[in-house]
Amino acid sequence: MGEKGYNLFCPLAMACEALEPRWTLLILLEMWNGSTRFNELRRGVPGISPSLLSRRLKDMEAQGLIERLHDPAKDAVDYLRTPMAVELEPIIDQLGRWARRHMRADVALGDLNPDYLMWNLRRKIDPSALPKRRTVVRFHFTDCTGDQEHYWLIAMPRGEVDLCKKDPKFEVDLFIEATSRSVASIWLGYSSWQAEVARERIFITGDRVLAKTIDRWLLECGFVGRG
Repeated sequence: MGEKGYNLFCPLAMACEALEPRWTLLILLEMWNGSTRFNELRRGVPGISPSLLSRRLKDMEAQGLIERLHDPAKDAVDYLRTPMAVELEPIIDQLGRWARRHMRADVALGDLNPDYLMWNLRRKIDPSALPKRRTVVRFHFTDCTGDQEHYWLIAMPRGEVDLCKKDPKFEVDLFIEATSRSVASIWLGYSSWQAEVARERIFITGDRVLAKTIDRWLLECGFVGRG
């Protein structure tokens, strides 16, 4: 991979050589969450350049962690985890839970990326707890500007959830005005919707049922909870 290894006859050293290169575990986490296309991985791992992502994917393929599938008919490429990478799921899960338990909230919330936050919120919507129709939720982050100020989450009856940064021109069911830090603190399990509303850090207007049940259909980070 062009990086000097440990050169140690030790299984843990060999594991580190495969998993330590920057972004590798985050790419695997994004694939674990369902992303298979290059642009999906870029959105789920913001901060990585296209050239570095391409290089990392080649490295991971060489290590046997992922498989590259090309569909000539559609001229599309999907990246899939191999059984070896799937075995890492419980390890990544426990590592994330360990970090969530021991990392201070101010450290975890110190360097927020609204795009990353909303990309993750998109997949934490539980469509079964929503009305059997299109549901549109608009976020306005008062501490952000430009293209990180407004987001629209669009949940469809069949379970698909889209994230838009431009107005989709649909009728909005729920308006959420908040700081990105407040929403991130809820997603990471450091606070709750009720607490942030009470502190006047979040204002929710629109459909009263959606507002009252928001903690049932908009779930926390997968590393919050048990273990």
